[in-house]
Amino acid sequence: MSGPVSGFALGVVIAGLALSTLVTRTSFLVAGARLRLGRRAEVALRYAPVCTLAAIIVPDVLFHGGHTLDLAPFNPRLVGVLAAGLWLCWSRNIVGCLATGMAAYSLARVYL
Repeated sequence: MSGPVSGFALGVVIAGLALSTLVTRTSFLVAGARLRLGRRAEVALRYAPVCTLAAIIVPDVLFHGGHTLDLAPFNPRLVGVLAAGLWLCWSRNIVGCLATGMAAYSLARVYL
C-alpha cells in the first residue's frame, strides 16, 4: 500500500487486530489449569518482561535520532539511565530509581 489506510480497510485492520489480541490473551484464561507449560518454559518466561523492556529502552537511549550511536558522556539519556541503574543496585528502591533517573536526565539536559 502506498497511501494511508482509511474507511472500510481501516475498520478491517482494527477489527483484525482486536480479534487477534482477544484470541491470544484469552487462550490462557480459557485453558486455565489444563494447559501446563514445561518447567524450563516457565523459567524462561520469567525473563520476558525484562527482555521486552530492554528491547524498548536500549535503542532509545543509545541511538540519537534513531540512526547514530551516541555513547558520549554528555548524552542526557545515558546519564539518566546510568544514575537510575546505580541507584537501583545500591538501594533496590524502584521509586527512588525512577526519581533519580529522571532528576539526572533533567539536570543533564539543562547543564550538558
